[in-house]
Amino acid sequence: MKKVALKIAYIGTNFHGFQRQPNHRTVEGELIYTLKKLGYINDLNSSKFGIAGRTDRGVHSLGNVISFMSDREVIVNQINHKLPEDIQIIAKAPVRYGFKPRYAESKHYRYIFFEKDLNISRMNELANLFEGEHDFTNFSKRNKSQKTTVRTINKIEIINNNTNINTNNTDIDNNSKNNSNSNYNNTNTTTNNTTNNTNNNINNINNLDIDAESSDTYNLDKEYSQKLENPKYLKSSPKYISDLKESGDFIESHYVGELKAIGRFNENFQNVNFNKSSYEPVFIDIYGESFLWNMIRKMMRIFLFVGKEEMEVEEVKDMLDPTKEYNIKPLNPENLILMDIEYNNIKFQYDDYALEGFKRVLVRNLFDYKMKISLENSLLNSLESLK
Repeated sequence: MKKVALKIAYIGTNFHGFQRQPNHRTVEGELIYTLKKLGYINDLNSSKFGIAGRTDRGVHSLGNVISFMSDREVIVNQINHKLPEDIQIIAKAPVRYGFKPRYAESKHYRYIFFEKDLNISRMNELANLFEGEHDFTNFSKRNKSQKTTVRTINKIEIINNNTNINTNNTDIDNNSKNNSNSNYNNTNTTTNNTTNNTNNNINNINNLDIDAESSDTYNLDKEYSQKLENPKYLKSSPKYISDLKESGDFIESHYVGELKAIGRFNENFQNVNFNKSSYEPVFIDIYGESFLWNMIRKMMRIFLFVGKEEMEVEEVKDMLDPTKEYNIKPLNPENLILMDIEYNNIKFQYDDYALEGFKRVLVRNLFDYKMKISLENSLLNSLESLK
């Protein structure tokens, strides 16, 4: 038997997160079901199946990693042909028997803001504060079973439309690392530009530092077969409401949650220009060896407050003091992408055909979104003309 590692790209919109769970569509559930169906694995224990990170519901990926043992030579596009189009394998690498994907050298996440008038200078000041080793107790779920809440952030880059993105893209042919500069202009570009940008951004992302090497907790084949037979299973997840305060929050702690209508729609949508044809996103790229559950999305809420000048950087220093209790509400998961996971001495071979196929899915989705926006904007304008 040989062990192989696979990099997985997925659009998180219609998944109830990565980790398998009964009665919900998940990335891991789809992968295991397909690998078993094709005969690559029999059960999770004997195959030594492992994952690098458990991304939350709605989070996207261009490179989460799984690994497993198999008697068969893994054919990427045979697996992709059986997988749903919103989850695809884009690269593979042979790995040693003891390889565990959760122990990465570096993980790269990207969060995207669409808010107007963010103070980039202050956000860069905050980035400098977060970099290095800190106790992120207040930026985690305060899980008592967590061995340590100390983490090291190697680098945080803030990129807006006036900044060149300087990332380590993977060369598809020889898998060597090159520095390439991509100018991020408007999100609403032509289809050709969208395709090129998608190709330039086949980097990758990751999530939590949680042991994923666990055994089956339920009869996956039976559960997943029943779910796949249900034509409505794509819509089985409830809508994620990110800015509501939850019951069970730390009542005696400082609560950092709802935005004061900044950067969000007011109740009459008076601050929204639906006719605006372009957006100017701000990217925040975070690099580190590992991250706590919800750590990045809680950090992003603070970045947004500081960027909107609703909070001073000096105030954030208290939040990095584990003796002071803050309950920080995670920001929306839909804007988070797991961009890359890297390992020492492991070279992934990217598959051109798989990349092209996933690009086509993304471009088609963009076209569908644009058509829907145009249609509903026309209805909105027609309503306005009735007055």
